[in-house]
Amino acid sequence: MSENRTQVVKNELNYSLYYNTLNYFRTIMSNHPSIEIVTQGDISEIDTSKFPVYPLGNVLIDTTSFGTNYTDYTIQLIVADKQKLQANESTGQTNEQVLDFYGDDDVVDIHANTLSIINDLTSYTARNVDGFEITTDISCEPFKERLDNGLAGWSSTFNLRVHNDRNRCLFFLINPSGSGFIIEDCETQEEYLATLNFSGSIGEIFSSRIFPNSRRDLTTYEGYKCYTIKDTFEEREDYDFINLPLLSVPFDNYENCEECEIWISPKIWGTTPASWGSAPYAEIRQWGFV
Repeated sequence: MSENRTQVVKNELNYSLYYNTLNYFRTIMSNHPSIEIVTQGDISEIDTSKFPVYPLGNVLIDTTSFGTNYTDYTIQLIVADKQKLQANESTGQTNEQVLDFYGDDDVVDIHANTLSIINDLTSYTARNVDGFEITTDISCEPFKERLDNGLAGWSSTFNLRVHNDRNRCLFFLINPSGSGFIIEDCETQEEYLATLNFSGSIGEIFSSRIFPNSRRDLTTYEGYKCYTIKDTFEEREDYDFINLPLLSVPFDNYENCEECEIWISPKIWGTTPASWGSAPYAEIRQWGFV
């Protein structure tokens, strides 16, 4: 056994659903031709901010609830523009002013435009995005005096449901019971005591990552390892790896260590991670942890 038992693999914190939801609304608002600035968070914190251009789009995830295999987010979308006074001119010695039907500013125009933008954003989300489902009516409320920085617009609120397979990647919140696997590093033949986040079996050869990267959108070769499950053990507390993740694609179980080492080596591909998304690498390089 290795004398050094201080290295522990920590579970990846799955921020992906929350980040994906925020980034989705940032993307569609940024791509909308009528929105110039996109922000996120509590609108009261944006209240005192000044931006060089408008209209402004803001997204806030207000509340969240977990279902059996989904996450429900309460989404607030705000689209606002800077109020401007109309050019009203006085006539005659009485200084009379003739006000337009819509008032002395452009708030009605702002309300018309920003409501239309919210309709675009929510309609696109409801009808064109796989994995997102708007499960409530979309409640919209106009504002004019709500903010101190002279903005007017609409605030919309709705429930967005996203898939969340809550049975995956479960990790220990208490110390393991003392049982686990003896695994052997295919390259160094060093043995370690480990608990796994999947149902391993003796003789299985699997690939994993020693130091999981919480940024799943970053692809790296660093830390990939191949292991053979040699045996099980009972009633031990001095683990090398706790909840070691499985690199699930392309194989859960390789035929031998040599095959596993080939798959985790970038040299045979003659390519770089940047080109994995293009043919013929797209299918075989979409690796992920379970």
